[in-house]
Amino acid sequence: MTLVGYLRAVRARWVALLICAAISMACAAGYSRLQEPIYAANVQLFISTGSGDSDLTALAQAGTFTQQRVKSYSDIVSSPAVLEPVIKTLKLPYSTAQLSENVTTVPPADTVLLDITVQDPSPRRAADIANLIAKQFPRVVDNIETQPGQRVSPVKVSVTRYASAPTAPISPNITLNLAVGLALGLAIGFAYAVMAQVLDRTIRSAAAAGEIASAPVLAAIPRCAVLDSSSVAAYNQGAGLPEEFRHLRTNIRFLSIDGRVDSFVVTGSLPGEGKTTVASRLALTLAEAGTDVVLIDGDLRKPRIAEAFAIPAGIGLTNVLLGDVPVGNALQRWRDDLGLYVLTAGPIPPNPSELLGSTRLTEVVATLNRAGMTVVFDSPPLLPVTDATLIAKATRGALVVAHVGKTKEEQLKASVDALRTVGAEVLGIVANSVRQSAATYQEYSAYAAQHSRVGVGRSNSPKVESSAVWS
Repeated sequence: MTLVGYLRAVRARWVALLICAAISMACAAGYSRLQEPIYAANVQLFISTGSGDSDLTALAQAGTFTQQRVKSYSDIVSSPAVLEPVIKTLKLPYSTAQLSENVTTVPPADTVLLDITVQDPSPRRAADIANLIAKQFPRVVDNIETQPGQRVSPVKVSVTRYASAPTAPISPNITLNLAVGLALGLAIGFAYAVMAQVLDRTIRSAAAAGEIASAPVLAAIPRCAVLDSSSVAAYNQGAGLPEEFRHLRTNIRFLSIDGRVDSFVVTGSLPGEGKTTVASRLALTLAEAGTDVVLIDGDLRKPRIAEAFAIPAGIGLTNVLLGDVPVGNALQRWRDDLGLYVLTAGPIPPNPSELLGSTRLTEVVATLNRAGMTVVFDSPPLLPVTDATLIAKATRGALVVAHVGKTKEEQLKASVDALRTVGAEVLGIVANSVRQSAATYQEYSAYAAQHSRVGVGRSNSPKVESSAVWS
């Protein structure tokens, strides 16, 4: 995975990352609260060798002797000879072994000093233990270093700094624990985000959809209230259409440079990706630009166009394909100020694929195109049934809708492969439900509302109403 891939993984699951960090820090805080505070008291001893000789050589030898002795004395500090009297005097609830674990002796390099640290849950007791060790240790050294026949030890131990009761504990280190908890939580969250990104095959962006399908992304439709359902009632109430549908209309015109795209099907991989919504809104957008448009409900299994436009569904595509009525008689003009005509699905047949695969469908599309009309089909999804591929073969191609955050990579790839296998053209991808901030969308929509309705309110009669065309 590249650096961009890691950044995408974090961006897609930043909430989970923060949750992991918060939980880890909460655990670190709880652990810190449960730990018993430990205090440390420090005492410092100075080791010297008694010598009345002022000769520099003798003094140097005495210093070297003392430094050598200091290394050995650091081990004696935690010996039973030193600690047992301390335990008895202070009546400590520790054994010699237990107390020795709480006593640390460090001889600073190239010095004759001993730094003794005592740790204890009680700050006062820690200081008392350290100070008593500082008194008992010289006695033990005197006993060890006093040679037979001598009255005074050649080694002298002096206290240079007595211990005082500490005011703050050294453990638990809450700041350090929280920092470790944060780092651990972020690491766990990052690992989860990367693993989920690797295992998750959901399409997360419009660009990813285009790469998987090896087709251009013609539009990225944002999430917004206008698109929550396929109903166009909000349009009738003056809500208008997102600017992205006008981008889609423009991009379809660019596709017409080598040959006019005057018929196409809008489909998807599985139900619920928004194909009916895109088909209906795209047809409205084309009609807004002054194009005569026929929106055909090619979903002969679960038709939804009649419900979306609130029009009768009695006579429709099924009747036309069976030859019961001419296509001109089955069209319903949706509004007088728009050149938008709707051909509903009609009665649900027992054999939708056979009807849609007949040459009659190609003839109907050709008839409408000769009348100067752009034909937009809604259709069933590609993976469950083959209906959409049959319609795509009868038209200039297919617009494939991919629901960002829902459609799987393998589903989109299988869909475009199904179209290409039968020789149908994949015109492009429409990425639906792309994330966009509400503020950006409202600003865009307010601007577009002032410049959008090109062609609305025209009074010329559409060419389709000439009965000679529908022979």
